[in-house]
Amino acid sequence: MESFLKLQLLAIVQGLTEFLPVSSSGHLALLKHWLGVEGGEGPVLELLLHGGTLLAILAFYRKRLLDLLAGLLRREKETWHYAAMVVLCCVPAGLLYLAAHDFLEQAFQSPRAIGAFLVLTSAILFSLKKLPDAPPGGTTEEGTAAPGWRQALGIGFAQAMAILPGVSRSGSTYTAARWLKVPGKEAFDFSFLVSVPLILGSILLKAKELHSMATQGENALSLACATLLAALVGYVALAALAKLHFRGKIWLFAPYCLALGLLALLLA
Repeated sequence: MESFLKLQLLAIVQGLTEFLPVSSSGHLALLKHWLGVEGGEGPVLELLLHGGTLLAILAFYRKRLLDLLAGLLRREKETWHYAAMVVLCCVPAGLLYLAAHDFLEQAFQSPRAIGAFLVLTSAILFSLKKLPDAPPGGTTEEGTAAPGWRQALGIGFAQAMAILPGVSRSGSTYTAARWLKVPGKEAFDFSFLVSVPLILGSILLKAKELHSMATQGENALSLACATLLAALVGYVALAALAKLHFRGKIWLFAPYCLALGLLALLLA
């Protein structure tokens, strides 16, 4: 029972922190360390819970994704360009993982490294204060224009850096997009849509480990409940963050990341 409750707590934390720019992977890794939760080697449990928040993204952006799929089937040039930019944005993360697989997974076991990366996330978020406010059209209208290839690559490098636990993926990709002059609403949407192929690819790479954990480690029902709970909490968090974004307050998460990072460093 205690193991079940700890797992559901991790699911709630994953749902809350996947979309808030505070690094869900960093939070999960720290909580696993502090609570003594066993969950496979490396970030396997984190990846499973990321599958839950992937469901939240698919539900929240269901209309946008269906429109993109319809555009691809109709062979619309703009839609194919958007899809190409999404794929291009995922390339740096894929290459980094292949090149530094062992180092990246070891980082999940180091509270000291996670604390340092959380401090880095706070600096990234604080940089948003230096940017002018997003234009009105970029915060209230549905984003449609795709970033250019240089912008997509820049956002992709930010997403690659966010493989490190403690570096917020949503925070770093959104901040990079805004610095690269992508309008606010489109920067917000693009930063989440590009995570879809990345998470799907990660799940496929770890499919064997995920299956082993579900059948030999944690109870399958507990894992299923945790995945669903992460999806439900994640959907609510994403909807709340969308409203918060429109007020231009994402940088307010920077002090929290700084405080948590310093705490992790002190406890380490």
